[in-house]
Amino acid sequence: MLRQVLFALSIVFAAMSPWPAVGAEPVHLRIGLVKFGAAAWEIDTMRSHGLDRAAGIVVDPVDLANPAAGEVALQAGGVDAILTDWLWVSRQRLAGRRITFVPHSAALGEILVPRDSTIRSLADLKGKRLGVAGGPLDKSWLLLRAFSRRQMGGDIANRATIVFAAPPLLSQELASLRVDAILTYWPFAARLAVHGFRSLATMDEVIKGLGFTRTVPMLGYAVPDTWIARHPGGLEKFLGAIREADSILWRSDSEWERLRPLTAAEDDATLVALRQRFRAGIRDGWDAAEQADASRLFALMAETGGADLTGGAHDIAAGTFWSGACR
Repeated sequence: MLRQVLFALSIVFAAMSPWPAVGAEPVHLRIGLVKFGAAAWEIDTMRSHGLDRAAGIVVDPVDLANPAAGEVALQAGGVDAILTDWLWVSRQRLAGRRITFVPHSAALGEILVPRDSTIRSLADLKGKRLGVAGGPLDKSWLLLRAFSRRQMGGDIANRATIVFAAPPLLSQELASLRVDAILTYWPFAARLAVHGFRSLATMDEVIKGLGFTRTVPMLGYAVPDTWIARHPGGLEKFLGAIREADSILWRSDSEWERLRPLTAAEDDATLVALRQRFRAGIRDGWDAAEQADASRLFALMAETGGADLTGGAHDIAAGTFWSGACR
């Protein structure tokens, strides 16, 4: 009789245990990653320290040629998560594609000029050649246009000659003085700053110039609602492992030495610059005030980007942001 009672109690305690049962299949999450992108640094740190398995999830990286390939792969079911922005997720939800966004990073681009350039302010870009990373709907470009209309007396798209191109090409164009300034993504800005190029303005400064008191996280992880529903608690496990990885990257300089090949840093100064900018962009948490700021930013960008950017919506689509459950 005592043996039967003890056996019954062992079953109860096993059911109450937070640890997965022996032999239980862990949750797998396939995440699309651009090889040298910042998200790859986080995921590599997570997997190297076993943080995903400790949380009860196995993160499987899937190599992507570029961010656009990730968006296609997520919609086609080739991956379960990608790093993107909430503008894209909002458009997908508006089109009926049930994808949820978890805000994660406030790292944005920067406008740079040669060190000895006569350009000293954004107003000096009038009549100049400005290279812009991405295309006409790039979020940093739309925010710069909104700022120029409010603070510079006219849309910069009409006041300067705009050249759209990929970030590596823009860096070469600036170094060769074939453009006078560029608006580029933060990892490329970090490298240029190390090589003597001067910051004209960060996008954080542009956003504050538009009346915001803080930089709203624009980048984060997008996950289909179907995956979240099939794996209850799986997204929370993944986010917990990401927080642990970011904690290591925040406090440990030696971890960045281990990551050096993945960052493609050419020298110590570049590695330090990448480390500092990555740390500055880390955000954990998302409150109602930030979501309200996101709606204001959406309205500003929609003024310029129009339906091509928003999908015709007047506000961020309902359910875009993660709140602990799929809607």
